[in-house]
Parts: sequence; C-alpha cells; structure tokens
Amino acid sequence: MQRALLIVLVAASYLLLAGAYNWALGPLLAIAALAVVAAPRRTLSSNRMWRVIDGALIAVCGALLIQLLPLPAALVNAVSPGAGRVRSALQFAPLNATASGWTTLSIDTDATLAALATVVLGVLSFWISRSVFGSGGNTRHVCRALAIIGAAAAIMAVVQRAVTPRLVLFVSSPEARSAFPFGAFINRNHMAGWLLLIAAPVGGYLIARLRTHPASREREWRFALKRLLSSGATVTGLTLVIIVGVLLLTLSRSAVIGLGAAAVVLWLLGRSRLQLDRTQAPALLAAAGAILVVTMFFIDLDGWATRLQESFDTGPADYNRIRIWQETLPIVRDFWLTGTGAGTYSDAMTQYQQSRIWVGSMQRWAHFNNAHSHYVQLVSEGGLLLVIPVLVGLVAFVRVAVRAARTDKGEMFWVRAGAVAGLAGLAVQSIWEVSLTMPAIVVLTGLLAGLAVYQREAAYGDSIDTPDALHRRRRY
Repeated sequence: MQRALLIVLVAASYLLLAGAYNWALGPLLAIAALAVVAAPRRTLSSNRMWRVIDGALIAVCGALLIQLLPLPAALVNAVSPGAGRVRSALQFAPLNATASGWTTLSIDTDATLAALATVVLGVLSFWISRSVFGSGGNTRHVCRALAIIGAAAAIMAVVQRAVTPRLVLFVSSPEARSAFPFGAFINRNHMAGWLLLIAAPVGGYLIARLRTHPASREREWRFALKRLLSSGATVTGLTLVIIVGVLLLTLSRSAVIGLGAAAVVLWLLGRSRLQLDRTQAPALLAAAGAILVVTMFFIDLDGWATRLQESFDTGPADYNRIRIWQETLPIVRDFWLTGTGAGTYSDAMTQYQQSRIWVGSMQRWAHFNNAHSHYVQLVSEGGLLLVIPVLVGLVAFVRVAVRAARTDKGEMFWVRAGAVAGLAGLAVQSIWEVSLTMPAIVVLTGLLAGLAVYQREAAYGDSIDTPDALHRRRRY
C-alpha cells in the first residue's frame, strides 16, 4: 500500500502542473500523509545512522516556522534591520507603521508558508521512500514505475511542445510571455532537472538487470543478446533512451552539465565493482552503445549551437546570472542572520534590483524573480538561520549515503549508486537553477534520498552477494 502511494505521489506531483500553484500542495500533502499512515511506525522511526539527518530536517522546518511566527517588532528590527523597510514598501505603508507591535521575520508570510509546505512534502517523501525500500522487495517495482512515468511524461512533453507550445501540460497558460513551457513545467530547465532525477536510478537499475542476467561464456555475443532481450532490460533501456533524449531536447545547459556530473559520480562509486568477466561485458557494452547511438538522434545541433553562443555572450545589456548574483549580495548583507523569508526572493528584489533590462519578447522591463542559483537564493532567503541546519543535514547525508553504497554487497548497489548520482547531478544543476522550489522535483529528491540511505530489514534477506544468486531468486 505504501509503495503504491509513493508511486502515486510521484505521478500526481507531475500531473498537478508540477505543483507550481499553491492549490496543488494540499492534495500532495494528503497523499503523503496517507502513505505515512499506511506504515507509521516504520516511516517515523529513526536509527542512529539517520538521527543527524532527521534532526537537521526538523531544524529546517523549525527555522521556517520561526520566520513565520509573530515576534515583537523591536526584535525583528534588531536581527533583520532591512525587513521593516522592504515590508513597508511592499505593503505601501509608512515605515513607522511596521516599527511597533508584532511582525514576522518573513517579508511575505504567504510565500514562506507555501515554502514550508513544500519542505514538509520533501521530508515526508524522504521518510516514506526510506520506509518503502527498507521493507524489502520494492526497489525493482519502484524503478519500473519511475521508468514508465518518466518515459510517458517525456513523450507527452514532446507532443505538448509540438501541438500547444505555449501551454503547460496542454491546459495552463503561463503568466510570463517569455516562458518556455515544457511538459508540466513552466521552465524547461526544471523539466530537464526532473528527467535527470528519474534517469539516474533507472540507469542504475538497467546496469543491475544486465549484471544479474549474465550470458554463457560460449558464443557470448549471441547469448548476451538473447539474455538481454529475455530479461526485460531492453524495455528499461528504451525508456532510458527516451528520458535522456528528451532531456537533451530541452536544451538545458545546466541539466546536461548535471547529467555529466551524475555519470562521473556513478563511475566513481561503481568503479571498484566493475570487475566484469567476459560474459557480462558484451551485454553492458551493447546496451551502452545502443543508448549512446539512439540518443544522438535527439540532439538539436542548431539549438545547442545557439545556447552555447549565449553562454559566452556577456554584453553590458545582457540578462545574465552574474549580474543577478551581484545584485543579490546587498540582500545577503542586510539579512545575513535570518533571511528575508523562504520564497520571498522575488519580493525582496523589487527593492534591491538595480539593473534596468528591457526584454523584447515580454515587451516589459525584466524583474529578477529568482536568483538563478539555489545556493544564492538559500542564503538570501534563509540567512544563517536556515543555512546552518541545511549544511549539517547535507554533510550527514553524504556521509551516510556513501557508507550505505560501500556496504551494499548486492547488485541493488547500482540502483542506490544511481540515486546518489542523480542527487549529485541536481546539486550541480542548482549552481545555475532554482529547481528545488518545485514540488514535483522535491518529491523525486526525497524519493532518491530515501533510496540512497535506506537499510534493509533482515527478515527480507535482500542482501545477496552474487549476480547468480540474484538471478536464481528472480529479484529483477
């Protein structure tokens, strides 16, 4: 039941327009709550290995609550001197109107409340995923579901771009005229990040399937092909080609760099396990070659040439990330301790933006509504209040995830390593994008995080050392 609800949560978070509108958070949180209720003891339990991670996640939620709590205005003005000025400008109120009474650290409580709900959704997704995979026998089912959901969404996105290029998922028109809708996302970079998170564990699952169906040493190429076709790995490989191919069609430079980073991390984690015998090599090489050749057909050479040219175009009138980051520094300086409030970057930039950039496609002056770097936006919106628990949680998570990967002796290791690689790819993409504000991406991030650190329950006997043993039990 919990596994089914986790899959439903992934699908619903995408179909509800990627959760871009606040009304979608209610249904998504309801599905997550049902999944917790399905196995509350296992979901909410925390062992010694996870305690620091869970404590940091709770601290992050606590920090956002602190930003929402009404506090004495004198205290808020002391710890966040710029808050009163920005809030009075946003509310068209005199500055002295916010100098007394009670107020909040956040300059926009509605935006911060939505951000808190999104964070809670991600935390619940992480705990649910950890519970589902830890209960045993669920990894292959979830990976298959991810492959199907990812491929279906990718195909639907291509059709949407061809039929209704200005609509989000065929039904919604974005407010910004310069938007580039792709699938359920208003921003094509977000769609590419979502596909990246699905491609990584599906790629790990494909490797696991190939390694658990070794061919005979005699007439190895023919038997490798026969084994490949009979194992079901062909379908998994096809879905992976579609997912990666459509990722390339988004023309997202940050996602392609993230995909490359994910591949490097997967290789670093798995190189000690790649002691392939002659019977395994043909299947893996054939699959890798086929995926590489087929995905080449998805590459838009003209589009990529234009995108690469834009990367090096740094004229004084250009709308570029360096300028946005420079103009964010005054916000960081004024709100270094408590931040402006999660989700309030766009509001703050109405007072701090200095550049006047005319966007011809919009027929209006550009407004920097996000920092185009999740790290820069995190610092400006959260200050030390939010940055400290986030850093503690990230360090603890990396240590636990690497340890879990190294101690996993079964072929399930490749799925776990794929999850870690996907998260690393998203972390690299986040240098230039703010994808983790989207509930659909947050849900997938939580799922991959749970997949990276889960512990198997001993009763299920999932930890199998040899590919042959895995094949005999038909785990894949």
